[in-house]
Amino acid sequence: MLNGITNNYMHWYHDSNVWKNVEYRGVRTLKSVSDMWNYQEIIHTHDIGWVVETGSRHGGSGLFFADALEAKDAEGIVISVDIDSESNTAPPHPRLKFIIGDSGAANMANAIIRSLPEVRKPLFLILDSDHSKDHVVRELNAFIPLLKKSDYVVVEDTCVNGHPIRPQHGEGPYEAIHEYLELHPNMLLADKDRELKFGFTFAPDGFYIKS
Repeated sequence: MLNGITNNYMHWYHDSNVWKNVEYRGVRTLKSVSDMWNYQEIIHTHDIGWVVETGSRHGGSGLFFADALEAKDAEGIVISVDIDSESNTAPPHPRLKFIIGDSGAANMANAIIRSLPEVRKPLFLILDSDHSKDHVVRELNAFIPLLKKSDYVVVEDTCVNGHPIRPQHGEGPYEAIHEYLELHPNMLLADKDRELKFGFTFAPDGFYIKS
């Protein structure tokens, strides 16, 4: 019953385009509001010190994460990477750094992780750029081996390709994370309690802790 209700709500949330009009401080986020609430809880519950976001787009989510880090007086900043900045309207923030480049490239992942302190608080990695399976697999292969135990990972928009929305999408983040886990079964621990907390997420099977 809950799955049916969740799927119906997911279809309404997506098909009505309400997600396209979600803003944070006047900047579009293109996210589920309940996911954003979940993310700020993750930041506090797991004592997150740094955030790496792939897919900056308008910059609203990066701004949201930067404010969340500032609110808890975290040690680090948000690093958000995208292939361009044409849509980005986020105002400057001392805890927010935008980088232009390919988030699936190994050299990009290496540069980002090397820029962090060797001894640091946990990192929160949010993969939300190109939603093709191949690109997300590249991101996972580039970033996951560089993470430390207890870092947190969310693979966003695993809901596409019929999980349950946009069945015409083709293989995407959902297929990417499942392929990665099959090949690397001990790298990530699923956080089902967090995923299911609000009964609705754009990232089904997408919440993990680095093991």
